[in-house]
Amino acid sequence: MASFIMALTINPNAKKLHTDLSHQISESLELFTENKVKGLKLYATLGRYDLLAIFDAADQAIAFKIATGINNKGILETETWPVIPYEDFSQLIG
Repeated sequence: MASFIMALTINPNAKKLHTDLSHQISESLELFTENKVKGLKLYATLGRYDLLAIFDAADQAIAFKIATGINNKGILETETWPVIPYEDFSQLIG
């Protein structure tokens, strides 16, 4: 399993077009469940991003599939980062 952080922002056009924005966002986020991610934690934030998702996926291709699917729905825009625990990183750099 690989770990990822996905930052999501609500598309400004979606705010204007959809009166049921909460429902539209929920439908977009269903892609996490459909792609069987593990340990999904979803947070709403105050700042540059509206939502932050932390999850584990079988591989990077699944994370790409989720991000692309969410972006294609036009409600949310994503930025996704693969991450590793700091302890693993510190071993890599010696």
